[in-house]
Amino acid sequence: MRKRSALHRFVTILIVIATSLLILFPLYWMLTTSFKPEAEIFRPPPTLLPETFVFENYEFAWTQTQIPVYFVNSIIYVLGTLVVVLFCGSLAAYGMSRFKFRCKPAFLLILLLTQVMPMTTLIVPLFVTFGNFGLINNRLALIAVYAAIQMPIAIWLLLAYFNSVPKEIDEAARIDGCSNLQVLYKMVLPLAKPGLMAVGLSISIWVWQELMLAMTFTTVDAMRPLMAGVSAAIARAGVRWGQMNAAGMISVVPIIIAYIFLQRNLVAGLTGGAVKE
Repeated sequence: MRKRSALHRFVTILIVIATSLLILFPLYWMLTTSFKPEAEIFRPPPTLLPETFVFENYEFAWTQTQIPVYFVNSIIYVLGTLVVVLFCGSLAAYGMSRFKFRCKPAFLLILLLTQVMPMTTLIVPLFVTFGNFGLINNRLALIAVYAAIQMPIAIWLLLAYFNSVPKEIDEAARIDGCSNLQVLYKMVLPLAKPGLMAVGLSISIWVWQELMLAMTFTTVDAMRPLMAGVSAAIARAGVRWGQMNAAGMISVVPIIIAYIFLQRNLVAGLTGGAVKE
């Protein structure tokens, strides 16, 4: 029995290691390629490590392109979407968690069904609407679209977490004279901080890497986020693999850093509502 258990553990570890290497290898290859000169990239056989480390690819990507502008735009889109979704989503989730009203299950079902609709079906009507109102190349319009797409799943996640916060806390706060909004912002949200951080991190990752809507509704470099800007630059100048991989690393590193520092909160936020009473 012990031998079978040890063998099972060994096989599990091997599978985990192999899966991790398979997932991380493209990132590793992008990192090493970003430090290779162009001649070495195309010279057979391919090398796992650069024979000559060069930083010109990063220097060119950061100083000779609009990547700094794209980078700032992505931060604006992420922060703007976070503010809208977390503010409105927390209000909606708290209301559905604490108050009873007719058609509540139907409303939650409708929110869930919105996630089934393919995003491609929204592009044409949104593009026509934005064009009629002059909202192409408008940051607020793109933030509104991002917030609308992410709002339903944010409400569902926050609802599960708010349901795990005891209602006795609300009653005690009301006895002390707190209004419903004060109960939410002073009592419930601090207790739901892991859930808020989990929702915020998932939204940030989605907005940061979103490409389809950004390419459709931004046509000038001054408004493009990082992913759309890099894609447009490659289309104009052709594929330069070293510089393209350097730009890819610049776009990936912020997400990796955010995930490393917030992964505990992400796991706690996604599972907390399911395990707490």
